[in-house]
Amino acid sequence: MPSMRTLPALDPKTKINESPHVFILGAGASRATFPNGDKHGRRLPLMPDLVEVLNLEPIFEKHGLVYGGENFEQTYDAVVSCGRFPEFVEETNQLVSAYFSSLCIPDETTLYDELILSLRHKDIIATFNWDPLLAQAYQRNIEVVGYDNLPKVVFLHGNVAVGLCYTCKAKGWIHNNCMTCGDKLDPSRLLYPVSNKNYSDDEFLKSEWELVRQHINKAYFITVFGYSAPVTDAEARELMLSVWKENTTRDLAQLEVIDIRDESELKDTWSDFIVRNNYMFKDHLHKTYLAIQPRRTCDAFAMATLQQDPWEDNPAPTGLSLSAWQEFIRPLLNEEDEGQFSGNPCELEDSETANRESESE
Repeated sequence: MPSMRTLPALDPKTKINESPHVFILGAGASRATFPNGDKHGRRLPLMPDLVEVLNLEPIFEKHGLVYGGENFEQTYDAVVSCGRFPEFVEETNQLVSAYFSSLCIPDETTLYDELILSLRHKDIIATFNWDPLLAQAYQRNIEVVGYDNLPKVVFLHGNVAVGLCYTCKAKGWIHNNCMTCGDKLDPSRLLYPVSNKNYSDDEFLKSEWELVRQHINKAYFITVFGYSAPVTDAEARELMLSVWKENTTRDLAQLEVIDIRDESELKDTWSDFIVRNNYMFKDHLHKTYLAIQPRRTCDAFAMATLQQDPWEDNPAPTGLSLSAWQEFIRPLLNEEDEGQFSGNPCELEDSETANRESESE
């Protein structure tokens, strides 16, 4: 436990809080964001139904293996650990990578677009997911909003959209070449035996984890979306918990969990992370603090709790097209450029027109 408590990095004069918001995504986040599948209706699998969704049972049968419906990671771990089925492991890796690589984000605004646009560059999204949909949302928003106005994104278990240059120790999008040497990027590894998922052994994963740990160490707001902190990945939980306990503003910070499970179960799962009553459980992104204070979660929360000066809620109108969402946050971007926050809600010039635009697409 830290010996000294500190306040978040809030400047009461500018009303800007530079302490980061850390957003952690699990497989449940992609399933909740795309309940009807991707642009082409392809389902977003969870570990309990991955074999079914990807139709992997024929691969098990081909190699004389029996799949009993258990969590896929546990099954994969057992097969890799025994060392007797290298062909099965290789075929499975290829099929998993091919399926996730085929996924494509729908044209309309998604929760991932809203999430990316609702955080600033001081913030970070840390995802455990293999699918490329968060990356695709990032890529189509960066063209309009700009890199310096979007949050950092790290991939804690690898991702089909991410390519690596081990020579230059650089990462990029898999369809690009290394910006340093120009060589084609290698795909990031996806599958690891869960009983031996040593993140420090992989240079890419080690650097991703180091960045998210740096942000957790200074975080004023942590949101967990669709991540169950499974016992099969105890190392990940410990990596996050150990640095969270060192956070000197933890007594004032807020933990928020987006999950459809029962509140008592969630409280038990996250009890090690909870400080007193500084937590919230929500069942949808639109019910979170991020939804009512986009790009201002840490600032608005600090002004309300530490300065006793709560701001008016600033939720985006429902049903906005992506271009209308980007336009909605324009006043917030302007304030960020000016270095002075007002706490005033945004107003679209014609939200009804924006909604009609969305409905017509």
